[in-house]
Amino acid sequence: MNRVLLFAVLLTGCCLFAANNNYDPEVFAVRGKARDYTNVFPPQVKTIAVITPASYPGPKTLLAGIKLLRKAGYKVKVYPNVLRKPEVADKTGYAAIPVEYRIADFEAAWRDLENDMIICSRGGRGTEELVANINWAKLPRRPELFLLGYSDVTMLLSFMVSKGYGRPVAGPTANGLPGLAARIVPVMKKVFHGEAVSLKLKPLKPGEASGKVVAGLLSRYVRVVDAGYDFSARGKIVVIESVSCTSRGVSRDLEFLLQKGFFKDASALVFGHFARPVDKKQIDIVLEKFAGKLDIPVYRGFPFGHQADNLVIDFSRPAFIKNNVITFPEIKPTKDKENEK
Repeated sequence: MNRVLLFAVLLTGCCLFAANNNYDPEVFAVRGKARDYTNVFPPQVKTIAVITPASYPGPKTLLAGIKLLRKAGYKVKVYPNVLRKPEVADKTGYAAIPVEYRIADFEAAWRDLENDMIICSRGGRGTEELVANINWAKLPRRPELFLLGYSDVTMLLSFMVSKGYGRPVAGPTANGLPGLAARIVPVMKKVFHGEAVSLKLKPLKPGEASGKVVAGLLSRYVRVVDAGYDFSARGKIVVIESVSCTSRGVSRDLEFLLQKGFFKDASALVFGHFARPVDKKQIDIVLEKFAGKLDIPVYRGFPFGHQADNLVIDFSRPAFIKNNVITFPEIKPTKDKENEK
């Protein structure tokens, strides 16, 4: 009985600690030396805008990420409402400020032609509301503008793909940069610089595939379909991750996407991280069974999602899968790209 009581006290304490410290599953402990992001981003990226599209970010980790970007030589513009605190407290750590503030920062960052990249401070909850209220008709399409984020930002990236805005990239948010796995940083640089990258995968349903790669959070892809974004996976390699998941929830969401035709005509399905699972063994079984329901190759083991080894995925880059390896071939820069700022 005493053990049960002690466990309850410890569990309550952990929950209160997470709530009071703005728990964020995109933040990881810094291990080893400080990360060096010098020349990691594409050569044409000189100015980076930071916005908060959804939940309020923890100031300490976000400011640490911004410091790393500036130390790497980038001009960083932090928009006015990035660290505006929500008026209503949220014990889960997912509170967001009113959408009009988030829209103001997003639209200002998008219109500022000095910005070469927009990086989201964090994901959380609230990106769907942001996307629905942006006046997209009044924004330039800016195909050269990188936008980097993941988790709830899946909603924004998917909308950009479906409507032809910007250059979507799935990957670490600004507050995740300090704790990003050291081994991922040089690979991240290769992806951004168009160098060849090959990664070993675990086959669930082996086969060859090719196409551009898109990536996102499983539960948010469900919302993408529900919201009618007209997002198509046709001819694409789809990378899916999840966090704080249960086998029942994963099974439900995958079945929903299957019934809605989300995987129809996709080139392949690749599972990324299923971080902080409630029942890991059961989730493994769900993924293996689901692979048998598709008529496309299915793999797992791509380093993407809510873990420290979270690799960027540039949606404009093609890849191919062969012999259980996914390869992003080298992209040789054109003269026009070499002359970009």
